[in-house]
Amino acid sequence: MIQMQYNETILTLPSDRELVITRQFNAPRCLVFEAWTKPEHVMHWWGLSSMTMSVCEIDLRPGGAYRFVLRDADGNEYGFGGKYYEIMPPERLVYTDGFEGLPGHEAIVTTTFEEQGGKTTVISHSLYQSAEDRDGHIHSGMEDGLKDSYARLDKYLATLL
Repeated sequence: MIQMQYNETILTLPSDRELVITRQFNAPRCLVFEAWTKPEHVMHWWGLSSMTMSVCEIDLRPGGAYRFVLRDADGNEYGFGGKYYEIMPPERLVYTDGFEGLPGHEAIVTTTFEEQGGKTTVISHSLYQSAEDRDGHIHSGMEDGLKDSYARLDKYLATLL
């Protein structure tokens, strides 16, 4: 198993098709879950801070879908999305995650929210269709986006407390 740490965020590679991301946030689980699942919150923290979110749609129900579109300074747009399979507020989400530029390479993601002492640990477990899909995602620059997004989420949650 390979593990990498970026400040408070830990990336673990338990197998050639898996990626586990773990991060603790200084906010209660209900608030973190809400910030993770409501468009009026997600648009404030998801994606690189150098981009703007032009689309943030979330239909939070089994069979529902989400779609986020980021726009860079040159006007290029990058779409991301997936379908929800399981929703257990505020404990767990199971959904697909994909980049519209590479259809057919979606991962199944199980995200859990665990609270202890008023802090919430988010564990996001992605299962990819192949080792190539996982490695492609890792080498796509997702680490920078992840670090930026999670830092922005941390700051945003502080404004909601």
